[in-house]
Amino acid sequence: MKKIKPAFLPAILILCLLIGSIGNLTSVLGVPALLVVALLGAGLYFGAPNTVYHDPYRVLSQADQLAAGHMTWDITYFWRYANNVPLAYLLSLWLRLTQLVGLSTNLSVHLLSILVLDSFIALALHTIWQLSQRASLLVVAFGFFALSPFAYTYYLQVFYSDLPTMLVLLIIIRSLLNWSQKTSRQRWFAGSGLVVAVMLGAMLKPNLVVLLPALLIVGLILARQHLWRQAKLTLPILLIVLGFGLSLPATKVIDVAANYQPRTAFSFPATNWILMGYNQHSNGGYSGKDVGRAIKQPSQAARQRYNLKTIPKRIKTLGVVGVIRLWVVKLGIVLNVQGIQRWYNGGFRAAPSWYSNHAGFYQGLTVIGYVAATLLMWGALMLKLLRWRPDLTDPHQILALLAVTTALGYLAFHTLLWEVEPRYGQAILPLLWVALAAIPRQASQSRPRWANQASLLNGATALLVAFGAAGVLGAQLPQKQVIAAQRSQLSVQYHAKPKTVTPGTVLAEVVDVNAPANYFSVQIHAGSQVQVTLTNLATGQHYRLTMAGSVARLHHQLAAGQYRITVQNLTTRGQQVDVTHTYHYQLAAHPLTVNGQSQPTASLIYTCMQR
Repeated sequence: MKKIKPAFLPAILILCLLIGSIGNLTSVLGVPALLVVALLGAGLYFGAPNTVYHDPYRVLSQADQLAAGHMTWDITYFWRYANNVPLAYLLSLWLRLTQLVGLSTNLSVHLLSILVLDSFIALALHTIWQLSQRASLLVVAFGFFALSPFAYTYYLQVFYSDLPTMLVLLIIIRSLLNWSQKTSRQRWFAGSGLVVAVMLGAMLKPNLVVLLPALLIVGLILARQHLWRQAKLTLPILLIVLGFGLSLPATKVIDVAANYQPRTAFSFPATNWILMGYNQHSNGGYSGKDVGRAIKQPSQAARQRYNLKTIPKRIKTLGVVGVIRLWVVKLGIVLNVQGIQRWYNGGFRAAPSWYSNHAGFYQGLTVIGYVAATLLMWGALMLKLLRWRPDLTDPHQILALLAVTTALGYLAFHTLLWEVEPRYGQAILPLLWVALAAIPRQASQSRPRWANQASLLNGATALLVAFGAAGVLGAQLPQKQVIAAQRSQLSVQYHAKPKTVTPGTVLAEVVDVNAPANYFSVQIHAGSQVQVTLTNLATGQHYRLTMAGSVARLHHQLAAGQYRITVQNLTTRGQQVDVTHTYHYQLAAHPLTVNGQSQPTASLIYTCMQR
């Protein structure tokens, strides 16, 4: 069978990964990361709880509430972003299950993160071995997943839809593995899993729909090569379509079970994300101004009219050159992994002193480590893609082509159409590993004996460069360091209700400050008149915080130790204070006390930093 000569789709993916690689090398830490990549690449050739905030916390808080039997939706967030309703409900089922065996919400969520993460890693490694049968690639993949910052930062610390979606996508791809060789019983099990995986994936992340055009493209290529019958993909494609179809009624069933009722007065049409995607001032990312304008519109229909009128204007203002420039910038953003340790992470609740004292080093090492690991994997894949001429008589290469095409679909969706965030590009990670493992290895000449020694030397040198650069640059680069924080909140913009503090009421909360700091803030509420003080429990020294908008702030050198935040209403009328309250989720190490009464699952919103 004649092979496909113009490897057009792999060439596009190579270009995308090159742009992403450049984007990951833009910071000062990019240079040592590149050096680490070069050394490791040559070597291969030769041989603490944290405070979760923003969207993940709102999902977690709602799940905690539903698990406690309170089937209400008290903030506008889920009416605006209804796609997170299934995730909140499914998470609440997990919390109810674990409560039966006495687990706290905190432990349940951490356990779930570990289970999903380990399942993804184990399944990815098993898939890579099945596709490649290469021990060396398996070792490299294990190093990427289990030894790099991938497994110890965002995906372990914050439970959200990103990792479950990657796991679902890997399950979908695995279901198609060797489909033509499966027995009827194996196809029945694989097909059932395929339908369920697609249904869950579509509910968790609607952008999974890019799989459908990817399947269509691959199907057309197979048909053109007269290989459609041989591939035997008709049934799995129909099952995938069925899974997408079932996701719609399944979402409705979840809405009923969770007592969720959409309200179009608050909901955003899909064009809102397209509008932000063509905002040159936010580089196609989330725009607070666009969201603010949308909120002011009286209805969903009014938002849609405004968006359909504004999007063409923005494209016209950008012009052809401006649009292409914005696409390149967005592609660089969506593939940027430098901020993995900061995604939805508001800082440690109480960072240990050994971490705070060397935070620059650890953060620099994390950036260098993950950027280097990512670029190394991309580089290996690009080399394979350059030489690859797909032989679609091989089922593994069909899978590789589907992985490449689906990855391009994700990148095109966010680059050409939607708004972007750096973490969005992580969705293609399992697809890239599948392609790397499934594309056949080109025959190469035997290597000299000294190659193994050179490999070890390069690996050791790479580690020295990474540690050295992290130490030097981490100490020199000025950066804000969170010493202690509790930043989880439902947010005023989503109409979270503040706590009304009656005259004479005293709110107090102890905070562990394990390293020196020079800034402390407590979120109160706009227009509130309360007195906020910070007391060093060891020395008894008091500090008066100054109100600035909705936040009380203190700029003063603070020694390590335990401090108590005190919020007092000294007026003759009720004052509002932003307090985060859950049902079974412990937000901070110490409880909030109200007039001496302990509330273990409530907390003030505060941040202690070294600036």
